[in-house]
Amino acid sequence: MKAKAYVGVTGPASIQEAKDICREFSESGCSMGSFHIPMIGFLVSYKTLNGQSTQNRRYPLMNSIPDLLKATDAQVLTMIHYNSREVDTLSHQVAKIFQGIYDNGLCRAIQLNIEWPGLNQVEGIKNRHPDMQIIFQASYKAMDGKTPGQIAERIKEYGDLISYVLIDPSGGRGIPFDLESSVAVYSKLRERCPDLTIGFAGGFTGENVASRLRKILGQIKANDFCIDAEGGLRNKITSEYGDDSLDITKVRKYFQFAFPLLRDKSFPL
Repeated sequence: MKAKAYVGVTGPASIQEAKDICREFSESGCSMGSFHIPMIGFLVSYKTLNGQSTQNRRYPLMNSIPDLLKATDAQVLTMIHYNSREVDTLSHQVAKIFQGIYDNGLCRAIQLNIEWPGLNQVEGIKNRHPDMQIIFQASYKAMDGKTPGQIAERIKEYGDLISYVLIDPSGGRGIPFDLESSVAVYSKLRERCPDLTIGFAGGFTGENVASRLRKILGQIKANDFCIDAEGGLRNKITSEYGDDSLDITKVRKYFQFAFPLLRDKSFPL
């Protein structure tokens, strides 16, 4: 069965932030029974997985992940967003992350923020965690130098190992959304990978989400896609990447302008 489209917020690092986002989803009328379900993404890196410190405020301590997941009280799709350069042992790293959170149902979704993860590694993840929903991040690095058709053909090789593709040239850095190229990739994916649920990311904020969604909806003539926001929902402390804080007012505004358009009945549900 095709995975449900979601509206996502990525990067909370405290129990209070997770609870606040859940509250905003609830007050926006978004639940696990909605057409677009709520998603909260928690960031994990190879460094944080192995107990190393990071200055990036979006990354929680690894030992706090179970409590962060519990704080959502099963109200949202919980997802780990994982990045690592140690690609040859990826499936073992994922097994380590999900020890104690997969079997009890706290989290069964992972976005691989890794440029073209090896097919054998993705197979290893699914073999060990058959109910895992895997999200492929079509990042700038993954897409650079390739045509939309080439990108779609390469993603097609993963078959039913993956459930979602997130077209994300920004990678959480708030880089402006390139509508034309993102829609071109979306169109080829719909054509060649019809069972995948596709999403868009790239600097979404409360200020721009409405205009961007109108353009996306106008071009693709469907609303069964995901959106995810990270950097655009935060306040910078310094110019360093990740030295910023989640702003729940920005989250509220993002929802306030996104949901009415995604629920527009002029597009088929």
